[in-house]
Formats: sequence, C-alpha cells, structure tokens
Amino acid sequence: MRNLIIKKIFDEMSVNKDIFFLTADMGINLVEPIQEKFPDRFLNVGIAEQNLIGVSAGLANLGYRPFAYTISNFLIHRCLEQIRNDVSLHDYPVTLIGTSTGFDNAPLGPTHHITDDWGMLKGFANFQVFCPSSRAFAESLVSRVLADSKPTYVRVPKGNPVEPDSVEDVISIGSGNSEVVLVTYGSLAQECLTVKETNPEISLIILNRIHPLDEKLLANKLQAHKVAFCVEDHSSTSGLFSSLCEVVVRNQLNIDVLPFGPTRSTFEVGGTADYYHRIFDLNSDSLVKRIGKFSGNR
Repeated sequence: MRNLIIKKIFDEMSVNKDIFFLTADMGINLVEPIQEKFPDRFLNVGIAEQNLIGVSAGLANLGYRPFAYTISNFLIHRCLEQIRNDVSLHDYPVTLIGTSTGFDNAPLGPTHHITDDWGMLKGFANFQVFCPSSRAFAESLVSRVLADSKPTYVRVPKGNPVEPDSVEDVISIGSGNSEVVLVTYGSLAQECLTVKETNPEISLIILNRIHPLDEKLLANKLQAHKVAFCVEDHSSTSGLFSSLCEVVVRNQLNIDVLPFGPTRSTFEVGGTADYYHRIFDLNSDSLVKRIGKFSGNR
C-alpha cells in the first residue's frame, strides 16, 4: 500500500504544482522518481525528523501541500512537539505518511513497534487519521487528503491486500443484527476477515478513517449488536477502543465493548508481525477462541 500511495503522489505532482514531497532519509528505491522529475519540490532532510515537520509547516505557510514521509515511530514520537506547535495549532494542510505500523518492524524490538502513535494525535486540534485496510482505499487517499485540506496522518501498514475492495471510511460486512461484531482497521482487518470466514454469523466493521470517527454512522451500525470486540494493534487506552467507548456512552447504546489489543511492551524477539499477533491473541485462531469463550459465558 505504501508504494501505491507514493506512486499516486508522484502522479498528482504532474498536475498539482503545489505538492511538495519530503522524506527523512527513507524510501530508497522508491522516491527517486519524484526526486528526478521534481527536484524543486523534493527534499530529503536527512535523519532529522523534527526538521521534516518544521520545514513542512513552513512550506504549507507558503502555500504548498507538503507530504512528509518516514517510518511511523520516528514520524510521531520524535516529532510530537513540532506536530502540535507547527502543524496542528496552525491548521496547516500537512500530510504525514508513516509506514511500518503496529508490529511491522517486528525484529527491531519495542523501540520500533508503534502501538501508541495515532492515539497521541487524537487530542490535537484539527487532525484526521487514516489507516488503509486495502489497496483500494490506499489508492484513493492522496486525492482525498488533497480535497480535505486538513492536517492528516496516514498510517500505512505493510502489505497490499485486495479485500475489502472499498473506498468507504466505514465498511460493514455481514448481518447488521448479529450478536457479535468485530471492529478493526489496518492490517488486522485481514485477521478479522479470516474470522468471518470461520464464523459467518459474525459481523465486521472495518474503519479506514480512525479519527475523527463518523459518530452518527458508527452508532447506527453498532446499535443492533450485543457486543463489539475492538481488534487493534494499538494501546486500547488511547486507540480505537477508547474512541468506541466514547461513541457508546454519548449515544447511550446498549452494547458491550471489549478491547483486543497489545497489553504491554515486549522485548521478545519475533521475526514477523504475526509472531506478536499470536502472543497478544490478535491472530485469527486466537480471536475465534476468545469470541467462543465469551459467547459461551453469556
């Protein structure tokens, strides 16, 4: 999905002279076409992520539409003050593109696991956050953020899944009145789709925009269910689980919401994201067992 988004930015730069692409020494064998064709609208700031944000804000102040790209753990944590002061407070249309989300950088350990990124932006004024679950939505994102003209964080998981083949912010799969609904986003949508194949009676809600939520639409989709399992690769205290709880309380919905997400940092060494999905019970087999135990106790 990352390659699709970068390619779309490249294509848009031919027709939109306001787009400026910046990177923090990332994207080798990917961003060179942008650098070669648009040298006056390309900048590699080096390993200096705070400058990536500050320069992007300055370019936005001059009327450009900056896209700032690097891996998520450096893009958000290292730059949090600059994101708040330089972008959010001024409501600048800077698009942050962060890749390697959740446990994508598995063998690099907890410093490169990013399970607490977008929740930090929820409290910042004006920000919106997308996390594409499939190539269809990924391909639509650049045009979308250019039309919105808002500070934006695009959280891009590894992989290039075809399903769900939709460009909608909120995707519903299955019966609207089933007892259990799984609510998820990003790469874990694939695990939930596998659960759906095993348990056809379960419903899915897959979110491509994770902040702010379309509260009215989401409340309408949730109200027919008895329990919602929030499946995410982010801390539940600041991620989707907390957002769903707010929707339920404000709309007085009669539904239980349970968190399925990472519960701690870990120095256990795994070669792939799947390893961490297993130890935190986020893979499809574990989800099926957890849902079964819950249903049996109701």
